[in-house]
Amino acid sequence: MLSTAVLSIGTAVGGFAGGRVSGRTSASQIATDTVDLLQAQIETLKDDKQNRDAELSELRTRVSTLESLVTQRAEVDLVHEEVRGARVVLDKIAIRVGA
Repeated sequence: MLSTAVLSIGTAVGGFAGGRVSGRTSASQIATDTVDLLQAQIETLKDDKQNRDAELSELRTRVSTLESLVTQRAEVDLVHEEVRGARVVLDKIAIRVGA
């Protein structure tokens, strides 16, 4: 009977200790898996940021080109106005000269 009690107590203590070790191992595995998942998410976010930065840079280049084209167009329109003015003056001179 004493040996049965000792055996029961030993089994209970062994089961308890084994459960704790198993629980720690399980918790450790969960923590490791969580860290791995978070690292994968961080890498995905970094890649996404790099893609967005590249796209933003391309868009800035396009905007700069468009601004340059608009400026050039305005300058061309100004030259056209000056040419029209010069033509009016030339037409008046031609009328006075009789050409």
